[in-house]
Amino acid sequence: MDRRTPGPFRFGAVFLVIAMALAGISSLSAFELNLNGTSRSLPDEVTLRGLCYLVPTDLGYEQGLALSELLPPLIDAWKLECLHGKTTRLWQDETLAERLKGFFLIPSEKGTWDFYADGTRHKDLRSLSIHGDRAEEGELEVWLSWEGVPELKTELERWSMLSGAKIRAVDVPDTRAKFLATLRGGGRPPDLVMIQSDNLADFLSAQALQPLDRIETGELSAKGKEAFRIGERLWALPFYFDSQLVFYNTRLVPEAPRDDWTLDDLERIADSVAAKGRTPLSWNLYSAYWLLSFASGFGKASISDPDGGVRPDDPGTKRALAWMLDMIKSGRIAALERDAMMARFASGEIGMILSGSYSIPEFERIGLPFAVAPYPRVVSTGRPVAPLLDFKGFAMSRSSRSPVSAQRLLEHLSGIGAQQRFAAALSKIPANEKAWEAARGSNRYHRQLSRSAEIGLVIPPGPGYATYKNIMWKMLRFIFSGVMEPDKALAEARRLIDANLRMK
Repeated sequence: MDRRTPGPFRFGAVFLVIAMALAGISSLSAFELNLNGTSRSLPDEVTLRGLCYLVPTDLGYEQGLALSELLPPLIDAWKLECLHGKTTRLWQDETLAERLKGFFLIPSEKGTWDFYADGTRHKDLRSLSIHGDRAEEGELEVWLSWEGVPELKTELERWSMLSGAKIRAVDVPDTRAKFLATLRGGGRPPDLVMIQSDNLADFLSAQALQPLDRIETGELSAKGKEAFRIGERLWALPFYFDSQLVFYNTRLVPEAPRDDWTLDDLERIADSVAAKGRTPLSWNLYSAYWLLSFASGFGKASISDPDGGVRPDDPGTKRALAWMLDMIKSGRIAALERDAMMARFASGEIGMILSGSYSIPEFERIGLPFAVAPYPRVVSTGRPVAPLLDFKGFAMSRSSRSPVSAQRLLEHLSGIGAQQRFAAALSKIPANEKAWEAARGSNRYHRQLSRSAEIGLVIPPGPGYATYKNIMWKMLRFIFSGVMEPDKALAEARRLIDANLRMK
């Protein structure tokens, strides 16, 4: 049985309460926490319970809090004593500091707390005593980008207040460009930087990052780790990802597609929308970001070739383009760039669009009557049209002056609590698989997003994808405008991509 508390997480105001509680304004909490014999200041009982989130226990998922959140960054820890009732439980091992994020404090209904660790529940918690080396480091600087910067700053503020570590969070529109410019200018880069998978190669070319293989990542998505792995090393921890979906106007498409729907079904739905005098379907056909999904469905074996390049003239891509051209000719697809497509969909002129899951919050905000579906299957191949999974993650600077604190913050951001809070606020898919499982009862798009994650393809972290995307942007315009025949355009794209690879 899951002891869940549904509803969205609330940011902001709770941190004033935390600050007041830590200042000793409120009453004492129900248990004592000691570090090297010194008692830690804890929020009061009400505040501490309000900080809880869903954690995995022997009862499924219930409200709790990771012990690591209440401690400063530790270099290491060698002993943990738990006094519960009249019994003492002792942990002593070399990996204790890394394991504290998986030890949970569970509030009980009778006003006491349980301590859940290593699959065992220790009821009636009285005290926890930890012995370890505290990291005496300076302020952490973290560069943030993409959607959700305010929510991320709030998450960092929470960690700072509870742990006592100092953080400077900076909103940087283009983290890659600024980071590399800072290195070239001899400046000091941040300790942690938010990156996306397809610019990882540029960071590595500049020797800007340190590998993160030492961090335990068992709860993180395998595809997320693939997105940030080059040369058998993990260079960033995945934080969240977006997936491509079919969005449809429920007034024009009142019946939800079947879970196993096909491109034939998509065409029939498009015809029904056209019969109502509306544009059936649209997406930005000029972007290879969308083409690769259909190429995979029509038989493309993988995005990247063994040489790191992305082949543009394979049979799967050719069949996908032929299908798209037929759909345009039949009037089922309108090729529109993003802004025009979104505006016409919001006004009810278009029945279906392809967009990323990042569009969900905005459509909900404006009250649009919409629903989502995972991509359909191609009947002739039996393969799904495979959405691209766009991962964002955090990397650690090679020259970080606070490496221990940076690692502990990375562990916090990849943990089940931070991932739940951020994903719930932004309709993102968390990289932490337990956080995503915990969201099953509260995210109404969970089934569709889970299917998209299952069939999705990771945007490769090597430089080949960026080269392919830039070259295909021009070639797809030539193809869909009728300036070049598809085979000639793809052959030219192949020549340009091969030439680019030879130059690297």
